[in-house]
Amino acid sequence: MMYTITRGPSKLVTQRRTAWQEVEQKLGDGGQPENGKGPVQYAERTPSPGMKNFVPIDLEEWWAQRFLANIANLS
Repeated sequence: MMYTITRGPSKLVTQRRTAWQEVEQKLGDGGQPENGKGPVQYAERTPSPGMKNFVPIDLEEWWAQRFLANIANLS
């Protein structure tokens, strides 16, 4: 299935990508803007025991593996 992105959604995607890149840059710098407002990276102060063995996954890697597996299954 192929999706066609029209001008409206394409503009929205570009705006969101740009905004997210700004947030990542600010978080990477470790500093706050002049007005003291900006992105805040959440860190749990008292971790839940139920989350002790939690391992986050890389969704981009997962989607890439799924995509390649689908291509392999078509061959």
